[in-house]
Amino acid sequence: MATSRAITVRISEARLRKLMRARKAATQSELINTLLAEEEERLRSHAVLRDTARTVRASDIDARLL
Repeated sequence: MATSRAITVRISEARLRKLMRARKAATQSELINTLLAEEEERLRSHAVLRDTARTVRASDIDARLL
């Protein structure tokens, strides 16, 4: 079973509040969890694109979509 670890980072309060307002996050924890979830999704998407790029043939691409 993996253990949870707490980390501490230094971010200017102005920068943090600006990002919280832009993302409409009520708490710092909510903002961090949202950013981490988005990054995890981005990494999954890139992995799928890399896997797909190896299997797609030119004949599979519909020129009308380009």
